[in-house]
Amino acid sequence: MFYALGNYFHERRRGFTKAVGYVGGAYYIGRYVSERLADVRNSILQERAARENLRRRFEQNQQDISFTVMALLPTLGQHILHGMDVEGVTQELQSYSRAPKARLEFQAPPAPSESSVTSSVENLQGPEADVRSENGSVSVVSSVDGVPTDMSASSASWVDQFSSMGSSQMSAVPPSSAGGDASGSSRSSTNADLADSMLTTSSASGSPPLDSSTNTTSMESHRDVLSPVTRSKAELWREVKILTFTRTLTVIYSITLLSLFTHIQLNVLGRSKYIQSMIQQEQDERMREQLQYSTSVYSLFWGDKSLEDPDTDELEESENVSEETERKYLTLSWWILHVGWKDVGERVRRGVEEVFEGVSLKTKLSSADLHRLICDVRRRVEYEVTFEGKERRINFMSTLLPPTPETLQHVLTQGGIPSWVATAHDPTFDVFLSETRKHVCSGTFERVLEVCLDAATDVLFRGVEKHVFGSKYESDDVSLGGQEPRERLAAMLPGLARWCHLALEGLPNELVDGLADAREVAALSAIIYTSYEDRFR
Repeated sequence: MFYALGNYFHERRRGFTKAVGYVGGAYYIGRYVSERLADVRNSILQERAARENLRRRFEQNQQDISFTVMALLPTLGQHILHGMDVEGVTQELQSYSRAPKARLEFQAPPAPSESSVTSSVENLQGPEADVRSENGSVSVVSSVDGVPTDMSASSASWVDQFSSMGSSQMSAVPPSSAGGDASGSSRSSTNADLADSMLTTSSASGSPPLDSSTNTTSMESHRDVLSPVTRSKAELWREVKILTFTRTLTVIYSITLLSLFTHIQLNVLGRSKYIQSMIQQEQDERMREQLQYSTSVYSLFWGDKSLEDPDTDELEESENVSEETERKYLTLSWWILHVGWKDVGERVRRGVEEVFEGVSLKTKLSSADLHRLICDVRRRVEYEVTFEGKERRINFMSTLLPPTPETLQHVLTQGGIPSWVATAHDPTFDVFLSETRKHVCSGTFERVLEVCLDAATDVLFRGVEKHVFGSKYESDDVSLGGQEPRERLAAMLPGLARWCHLALEGLPNELVDGLADAREVAALSAIIYTSYEDRFR
């Protein structure tokens, strides 16, 4: 029986050999396919986890940007509201209207200032006093229907305080000494500030000087209140008109530039942190593999140097950002908060004067007319004329970053960085600064800035239509017969003045949230955050 069974297998040995070969080959092929599928599955899961980690980090970074902008906004708002004190000029105009006789008695009869007061009174009766109310006082910070706001009440107490101080000082000190010494000491302390000296240099080199009635500092507004007869009522009305539109557009430009600059800063830092975390994760994985290999039998006979990667160590050193470097880089926002907004304000002031100089306060404008005038001012601010006579868009580089190494060190020291740290050579900080300048000069930033300014202007006009034209839309919808309602330019000034406070102090802030939600801003952030391919080549 066994012999017959042996002969049976012997006669069919080739068939059995082929069958075993086929079965074994199929088994090994199946194992290979299953292992490769497991590897593909693991790689897909790792890639999905990496994408999720990147997405989570990116979204968290965008939230940090919004919080950072809101944290910097009070400082910017304080400088703009004090530097462009519309409420102070308005209170001066109100006090001018309430007590004309007292102001005439304030001057000596034979003095030359009496003729100026007389000419001012004549100007009040001329065509420039076209927006004068029936009782002789109109407030920019008052509501359209004549109800004053808390803002006007606080400004009134401020004016009364300094008016009493000014009268007591003038009664005790001769006019010449009071005007010369006080102004000289305040002027010397003001010139000590680098921010004001930078603006003076820029205006002297190529920019036309501002009008003497511009309230760029609270010191000047205090001086105007102490000497209210230096300007006529017509000049005060002109200053209120120009300063209101100047402050409104300066708020738009400053918040937009601050938001975009913060997006660039935190995305550059966030990308470095992300690369550093990936390198650390790769090192941990390599250490785990090296530990597993060192505990195996093979490590007793063969060494494996493939787990050592010097390139990764060098990359880790280059991407390691110290706390001092991060602090120095974030301190660059000091420039736009203290100096850059003044540069924007000067450009806006010149544009507003060119556009609104010929627009009377009695002119009735619709929302479309006001939008056209604002866009005209924007074109003058955002473009400059070359020697060939062509318009060229500016990049606001001098507004966002200090132009010279001396001003850069000044910014760092003023921002709280020790002088020895500010002057020390920091390659990582230099790379960040160079990359920031490259992004600001890029066409992508130019496009995103244009879109953000359009969005900010839309936010402004939504507020104007709500607070200025809102009552007109409700009451005159039938009487206008479908036509767009119109409002006098003087009646628009209170709404614009209130909108500036809302844009700088409102919570939640519609302007900042609108800029953060723009698709173009998210695209710019993604471009900066994911620009790390060249570091791994």
